[in-house]
Amino acid sequence: MRITWAIGLSVGMIMVVGVQARRGGIGDSQAPAGQAPAAQAAPAPANIDEYVKLARTGIQQDKSQIVGAALELDATQAAAFWPVYKKYEAELAAIGDERYAGIKDYAAHYGTLTPEKATELTDKAISLEEKRLALIKRYVGEFRAVLPPVKVGRWYQVEMALNKIVDLRLAAEVPLAK
Repeated sequence: MRITWAIGLSVGMIMVVGVQARRGGIGDSQAPAGQAPAAQAAPAPANIDEYVKLARTGIQQDKSQIVGAALELDATQAAAFWPVYKKYEAELAAIGDERYAGIKDYAAHYGTLTPEKATELTDKAISLEEKRLALIKRYVGEFRAVLPPVKVGRWYQVEMALNKIVDLRLAAEVPLAK
């Protein structure tokens, strides 16, 4: 299926970027015994606003097309699905805005993290993941009211893959805490 190939290709490209970022010094500065230490962790990106915007919009620009192609909706299903999907996307974007605020907070404290701030940021990140999962679970129920179960399953598969692509893009760019 074309959708699977496109998502797989995108994930593969993101993984290559992640490996390149790690080689550039993002990550653990402890080298295994007998090896030279890795370069120091890269500083927090100065253009974090632009990078997060690109990471979010890069997938979102094509997301509706990818979802629509994967679901293969007839006219009746499309009329019922898309309004619910738009509400879902608006709520997901609000969670994304909170996540973005957390990334900016992290960038502002990068290199000077106190144990308290590290705990706060970690707890907030976990809370946002829980919030996103709760949103997906709620909308699975709403989509089941308007679509057959197989199409809801397809939506879930595609949605999770696209969310992971955005997550991988961000993870590849945001340096590990120091």
